[in-house]
Amino acid sequence: MTPLDFTLLIFGATLMLAAFMGSNLLLCSAGDDADMKIAPKRFSGAKKARDHSEAQAEAQDYLRQKSSGNIDLARTLGERYAALLVDEARQNFEPWPVDMAQSLRAHHRLLLLSYVVNRVVAELCASSILSQTTINVFYNEIEQAAPQLEKYIKDMASYSLYILCERSESCGEDEIGRIYARLCGDKDNQSLIDEGNRYYHTYRSACEELHREIGYAQV
Repeated sequence: MTPLDFTLLIFGATLMLAAFMGSNLLLCSAGDDADMKIAPKRFSGAKKARDHSEAQAEAQDYLRQKSSGNIDLARTLGERYAALLVDEARQNFEPWPVDMAQSLRAHHRLLLLSYVVNRVVAELCASSILSQTTINVFYNEIEQAAPQLEKYIKDMASYSLYILCERSESCGEDEIGRIYARLCGDKDNQSLIDEGNRYYHTYRSACEELHREIGYAQV
C-alpha cells in the first residue's frame, strides 16, 4: 500500500469512526458506575446519520476502486497529464522567454493547460476518489520533474477567472480565449483571443484522449 492509499483509507476510516462515535450517547460519570448519567446530544440524529452514511460510501468507493485497479490507473493518468504539461513547456519555452510579454504568454498557456486537466478530470472521472488521486499525482509529478513550473500552474488568482467562467450561464464559446487574452495583458487582441481558444480545444482534445486510453474498470 502506498502512502497515498494509506492516507485515503485512513481518511475514510476516520470519517466512519467519527460518524459512529457521534451517533452514540455520551456518558459522564458522577461517582460510581451505578450513577452513570446520559449527557445531552450535541448534534441532530439526521446529521449524524448522514455523516456516517457519507463516510461509509467514501470508504466503500475507495475499496472498490482499489480492488479493481482503478486507483493505480488514476495515478498513471496523473503522471501522463504531468508529462503532457512538462513536455509542452520544454518544447516551447526552454529556455524560458526573457521578453516580458512572451513570458506572460508562456505562463498563461501552461496555466490554461493545467485548468483543462482539472476540468476534464472533474467531468470525466466517475469517482471523486479517482479524480482526487489523479490531480494529486499530477501536481506532485510536476513538483518533482519541473518545480520551476509550479508557480505558473498554481496562479490561483488567474485560475479563478476560468472557474468563474465555467460556472457562469452566460459563458460564451470564445470566453476562454477572452480570459486568456486578458491575462496576457491585451483583452481586446483578437489574435490572442483566437490563440487562447485554439489552445483550449487542443489541450482538451489531448486530455480527453488520455482519459479514454487509461481504460478505467466499471465498478
